[in-house]
Amino acid sequence: MYCQPFSHIDKQDFLANYWHKKPCLFRNAFSTFPNYLSAEELAGLSLEDDIESRLIQYDTNENRWSMEHGPFEQQDFTSLGNSHWTLLVQSVDSWVTETHELLDHFSFIPKWRFDDLMISYATDQGGVGPHFDNFDVFLIQGVGKRHWRVGQPGKANRQQEVIAGLSQMKEFEAVIDVELSPGDMLYVPPKTAHWGISLGESIGYSVGYRTPETRQLVTLLAEYLQESSNFGEFFDDKYRNSAAHNNQCEEQLIRWAQTQLQMLSQQPELLTKILCQQLSQSKLGLLPLENTFNIHSISEDSAIKLISGLTVIWHLEKAQIILCIEGEQFVFEKYLITAIEKLANFEACPIKLFKKSPNTVDFPEDLSNLVNRGYVKLVN
Repeated sequence: MYCQPFSHIDKQDFLANYWHKKPCLFRNAFSTFPNYLSAEELAGLSLEDDIESRLIQYDTNENRWSMEHGPFEQQDFTSLGNSHWTLLVQSVDSWVTETHELLDHFSFIPKWRFDDLMISYATDQGGVGPHFDNFDVFLIQGVGKRHWRVGQPGKANRQQEVIAGLSQMKEFEAVIDVELSPGDMLYVPPKTAHWGISLGESIGYSVGYRTPETRQLVTLLAEYLQESSNFGEFFDDKYRNSAAHNNQCEEQLIRWAQTQLQMLSQQPELLTKILCQQLSQSKLGLLPLENTFNIHSISEDSAIKLISGLTVIWHLEKAQIILCIEGEQFVFEKYLITAIEKLANFEACPIKLFKKSPNTVDFPEDLSNLVNRGYVKLVN
């Protein structure tokens, strides 16, 4: 159905020269682009309590932006005009599994970097105003056309709050100034100003990639330490031998805090475990899954594959492979690294790769757990 994105550019070249560095335009990235959702269907999603959505309008008479958060009601849309508004629905990939085929084209970027797929419907002149994000995003044009202006990375002006939750910025100088037609795509790196305006009615797809930040790491570490019984070193002030004090923060206390943080930073296995467990969780988690086959129905000629839409990351820990899927950990012996690499890369994995010897097929306990959780499927 698609032509492959990046078919006219080497992926290595894109990653080396554009990814996280500078914006890039891809004309006809998709030769045909199916309409996953109509405007009415997208509006229908925004009526649901569990789905994040926003309605952004621009009042031309008062030169004023406004934003409302969903869930909405049907009558909310009947009072809107024919221009200058847009509806944005987040995490559509969690609710419309057909969109996974679109995301599969970006498999050259680690799955743990993926945040969500946002779909937006806009009337003529609709948009969210000039802004920049703190994440990487691919902007794919579906139905209709949009005019996009993209600035120079690192040249974004200071954001200014217009209304609660909607941050915009002042005018910027564009290095890309184009109209996107169906199938065209823009890549915009973090902290890069951009502004899209719909030319007539249009539907756009935004494939966003999250970037872990320091405060998130500190929060994860604190949550882990709070639940762990292995860490609980208390401050020791045996040095105190004088009643004289003026309640000043003491150097010994600061040095104790530094020592504790340094000790944690020097435990890469701990940091790896915390990061992988967190980064293997998709934004909203998964809907309940059903396993479609029994572990005993696997034969020597079978092949298995992870289902699409999962968030996966793995790491080595001594003689074991820790495969993290949706926040769960599955443990395999190191000799299975070829099999686990194929699974983690969403490739078909011949069951023969789990053989310990030519005459036996060993089913590790956590392979059975993967099957029982519904994370894998049988493929030809």
